Amino acid sequence: MIAPVLLIIFNRPSETEKLIKKLSIYKPEKIYVFSDGPRKYSKTDFINCEKAKLIVKKISWKCDLKKNYLRKNLGCKKAVSKGISWFFKHEKRGIILEDDCMPTKDFFEFCTWGLKKFNNNNKIGSITGNNFLNENIKIKNTYYFSKYAHCWGWATWRNRWKIYDGNLKFWNKWQKSKNFKDIFNSDLEKKYWLKIFKNVKKNKIDSWAYPWNLCLWYNNKIIVTPKFNLVRNIGFSKDATHTYLKSDNVSYQVKKLRKPYTKEINYKINQQADNYVFKNHFRGQNYLWPYRFIYIINLLITNPQFLIFRILRFLK
Repeated sequence: MIAPVLLIIFNRPSETEKLIKKLSIYKPEKIYVFSDGPRKYSKTDFINCEKAKLIVKKISWKCDLKKNYLRKNLGCKKAVSKGISWFFKHEKRGIILEDDCMPTKDFFEFCTWGLKKFNNNNKIGSITGNNFLNENIKIKNTYYFSKYAHCWGWATWRNRWKIYDGNLKFWNKWQKSKNFKDIFNSDLEKKYWLKIFKNVKKNKIDSWAYPWNLCLWYNNKIIVTPKFNLVRNIGFSKDATHTYLKSDNVSYQVKKLRKPYTKEINYKINQQADNYVFKNHFRGQNYLWPYRFIYIINLLITNPQFLIFRILRFLK
């Protein structure tokens, strides 16, 4: 039996339709659907948001379906976190999927298994369905532990989500602490995340996911990460909030996670795996000078049509 599922939709009816078709294969028995309201300055949001809602009505299998559609737009950070909080008012544990995340059967089985196995282990903050190693780092067991809470299909518990603080009230003091510095494996990694969280705190980055990851760090939580990638992201476009091009190195193939699951006995973060993800997925050095200059030059050569957009984003 699949754990309760929260679907976060918005203005992408095509992606929403593909996700609903995918879910029709596995037929979750409890589904929650949440959507932010259309943006006032967008000419197409209202139409596309309504189209996405109509597609939700195509859910035809027997299930307990609850919907929460906002009339006013709150933006990514406030809306998504509000949707997750609404979900956990009704459920003690569950799976979260955004409209561009195409799950596999293994994803649902792994998350449902993990939610039960680690239910009483408060060291575990969440379970991700993502693996960004491209098999370049060999993982012996079915899963490993990471400090990175990837959110292209993930799961957690009500009592873990309670630690979420979108305003990061602890940030100004905690960023100077030894506990914060000890999280990172290099000075470059620390500088990158300092910049990210400072921009989040100043509301220059509209993200719920960055605050969530920081709250997990602040509360000394780790993340269960599968040996292989279990969710395919189809949200690559110039209109996407975070994923623009497949050349952004964020397109990962899925692979079957075989049973029986083998256990990771040592509750320690796999530093080698996290170092690879920081370098090759987050590519943190591209946000810091002088590496940023080199990255912009490469972007000018390979993707000139996105240069202006990228520069504006980097200069935030």
